[in-house]
Amino acid sequence: MKRILIFSIFLLVFSPAFAVPTLPTYKIDLSSITISGVSSGAFMANQMSTAFSTEFSGSASVAGGIYWCSQGSLQKAQNECMDMASSINSKVQVAEVKRLAAAGEIDSLENLAKQKQFIFASPKDSIIKPPASDKLYEFLKEFIAVENIKFDNQHQVAHGFPTLSYGANCAMGYLPWLLNCNVDTAGDILNFMYPQLQGRIPAVAKNLFAYDQKEFGNAATPLFANGWVYVPTSCQEGHECKLHVALHGCQMNPDFIQDQFAKNAGYNEWAEANGIIVLYPQSGKLGQQNPNGCWDWFGFTGPNYVTKKGKQMISLKAMIDRIVGRHP
Repeated sequence: MKRILIFSIFLLVFSPAFAVPTLPTYKIDLSSITISGVSSGAFMANQMSTAFSTEFSGSASVAGGIYWCSQGSLQKAQNECMDMASSINSKVQVAEVKRLAAAGEIDSLENLAKQKQFIFASPKDSIIKPPASDKLYEFLKEFIAVENIKFDNQHQVAHGFPTLSYGANCAMGYLPWLLNCNVDTAGDILNFMYPQLQGRIPAVAKNLFAYDQKEFGNAATPLFANGWVYVPTSCQEGHECKLHVALHGCQMNPDFIQDQFAKNAGYNEWAEANGIIVLYPQSGKLGQQNPNGCWDWFGFTGPNYVTKKGKQMISLKAMIDRIVGRHP
C-alpha cells in the first residue's frame, strides 16, 4: 500500500498534465512593442530598449538609472549608481553607447529618436536615490526629443513599484516591493506608451498563464523556471494585440514574492481593456553573484551584459520573438 501511495504521488507531481507549457505565439502589432521595469528591471528595460532599439516603440524606468551605469562593477553599482549618482558624468555613457552602436554591438541609435520614454523617480527613494533617474534623463535627451520623455518625480514614495491599492506601506516599502500608494504607475506607463486607451477593467484571473523559461536560458543566464504572460480574452480569440514586457526588480522573483508582481502590479486591468499582452519574464538567482534574483545591470552574466550579446538580453529577445512568431 505504501509503494502504491508513493507511486501515485510521483505520477501526480511529474505527470505531463502538470508541466508548465511553452510560451505561445500570438498576433502582435510589431509597431506597438514596449517594455518597462522597476529597480534592476528598470536598468534592464533601458538596456533592452537601447540595444534592441529597432524592436521597441517605448520604454519605462521606475526607480532605475542610466545605461551602463555600473560599467560592469558591483561596487560601482552599489556606491555610485544607487547612492551617489550625482557624481556621474552622463557624457561617458553617451560616448559608450555611440561606440557600441558604431561597432554593431547594439542597434543604430537613430531608432531611439522614435521611442517614448517614461521615467518615474521618488524624492523619498532611499535605495536608488533620485539623481540616478536624473542621469537617465540626461542620457535620453541626447537621442530623444524632450516631448517624447515623461519624467514623473513628484510622488513621495519609498523604493518600489507604486500601485493603486496593493502592497507594502507606501512610505516604508520593502517586500513585496509593490507599494500601496493610490498611484497607478502601470496605468501611467501604458497610457503614455499607447494614447487613447480605454479605461481599466477587472483583470480575468484565468488569463494569466505560467510558461516554461528553461528553453530560453541556462544556469549561467540565469532565469527562474517559469515566467507569466497575461493574455486578454480578445487576444486569445485571434485579434491583433499590442505587447508590453514588464520586468520585476531585485527580491521580486518567485523566490521572494511568488507571482505577486504579475498579478498585482496593475498592468493586467489595462491590458484586458485594450488588447495588450503583458509578458512577465522572471530572473533567477546565481549564487553569490546574484542572490536576490536581480536582472543583470552590473555584469554578473559577463562583460557583454548591456549589448545584444548579453545572456539575459538574448533570453528576453527570444521570448519576444516567440510571442510575435519570429523563429530562428
